[in-house]
Parts: sequence; structure tokens; C-alpha cells
Amino acid sequence: MLNNPSNLNKIEWLNLVFKNRNQSYGAYELRLHANQNTLRALFIAVPLFIMLFAAPMLYKHFNPVQADVVKPDKMVDLIELPVPVVEKIKPEEKQEMPKAEPIKEKVKMIALPNKPIVVEDAALIDPPTIKDVDLAVIGPVTQDGLETRLIAVPAQGDGNGVTGGTGTGDGTAADNEIYNATTIEVYPEFVGGMKEWTRFIQKNLRYPPMAMDQGKQGKVFVSFVVEKDGSVTNVTVLRGIGFGCDEEALRVISKSPKWKPGRQNGQNVRVKYTMPLGFAINPG
Repeated sequence: MLNNPSNLNKIEWLNLVFKNRNQSYGAYELRLHANQNTLRALFIAVPLFIMLFAAPMLYKHFNPVQADVVKPDKMVDLIELPVPVVEKIKPEEKQEMPKAEPIKEKVKMIALPNKPIVVEDAALIDPPTIKDVDLAVIGPVTQDGLETRLIAVPAQGDGNGVTGGTGTGDGTAADNEIYNATTIEVYPEFVGGMKEWTRFIQKNLRYPPMAMDQGKQGKVFVSFVVEKDGSVTNVTVLRGIGFGCDEEALRVISKSPKWKPGRQNGQNVRVKYTMPLGFAINPG
């Protein structure tokens, strides 16, 4: 009987063990309902254990955590610079003066007294009147001739009055004059055009914190010289808005790479350039 598996909690065993004993004692009740109590405890503990581990995941699933998006108080809006339109000024046409023709006929001339000459017992000579010189020219002597309204007597000769000369220079003297961009034959250009220049400004320009805190906006007008080798020099502020914007504009322009230099008469020359840099705050 001992080798056979047996359930010690069967009612037969319990009655045998608790025979002639108080069966209302707690041990009898516990042994009698041990299997039921174990199953009940198992069915209660397992779900609680599962819920203990699943509750955080369920909470995250139904209540996703939204990441806080930090919005900047102020945004910097870079203004795209317009392409400057430069009109070339046409050179003024030289007007040829008419050739002076030599006067072949003797004209009427009136001599004016120049310096007083002391002559003993000389007769007084009255100066010519306006009527006398109306149709005559002023000259060293008084003579009769063709009446005319010329102011002075043309020089006698067979030429046309044009003087000239020759030289042996090669015309390659160094030209260090600073030209204006509006009067130059070929004005300087940033490598890649104004699109690349705008991209360079947007990449390097920083809005000064002082100007941003004060809400300062506007345009800084800057002038600079594009040298013969394309480098940028003489960067100055013509009109600024302060709060660090002027210094920032000078810093960015001075940082510029080399340009294509301007040209005049077939050679590279120095050209002065002026442009605005805009500082604007995007409301948002």
C-alpha cells in the first residue's frame, strides 16, 4: 500500500488520521480544502504577477510621452540680396570743332590805348566809341577793312589750327585709381554669381544676440574695394543700425573669398562696390 501513489488529502485518509479527533479543528479543514485553496491562490497570483509587469508597458502604449519641442523665441530671416543692375554709361561723343579758315581779306580793326605814352606837345587822341568797335575787331593797330563781328583776329596761316604730338609709351602704366562700379567697362563679380554670393552671406552671417534681444532690424550699407587680384579690402560701413549688426557685416564681408576683378581698357583695375546686408527677425 505504501508503494502505490496516494493522495494524502483524500477524504479517506483524512478520516483515518482524524478518527476519534475533533474534525472541526483548523488542520482538518486546511487539509480537506488544500487543493482548492492552492488553485485559488494560483489563479489570483498569476494574473497579478502578469499585470505587475504589463502595467508599465500598457501605460506607455495608451499614454505616449510627447517630446517637448523647444521653439526658438525669434528666428533670423535672411533677405536675399537683389542682383544689382548696373547701367553702363555711354562715353560722350567728342564734337569736332569746325576748322578755322584763314581770313583772306583784311578786316576792319580798332586799336585801344594800352599804356599811356608821354609825348611833348602831343595832340590828345580820343578812345574809340562802342559804335566804332561794333563791326570791328580789337587789334594792335587801327586799319580799314572788311567789317565783321569777330571777337579777335584769327592768326594768319595755312593750317587748320590743330596741334598734336607723338609718343613712344606702350600704354601699360599701372592704374591704381579706384573706379566706381557704375562706370567700369567690366564690373567685378563674385565667383559663381550673385546666387553663390547670397549663399555665402546666409552661411556666414549671424544675428547678433544684442540686436535680437532688442528686436533691432534693418539694413547695413557696406562699401568695399575689389582689388586687381580679386581680394576684398577697405571694408567700411556707410550706414549702420548698431547693436552689433555693423561689426557682423564687416566681419562677413572681410571674410569674402576672391572675386573676379573689374576691367577697364583691357586690364584689371580696383573697383569700389556698395551693397546692403539685411537683418530681419521672423515673428513666430
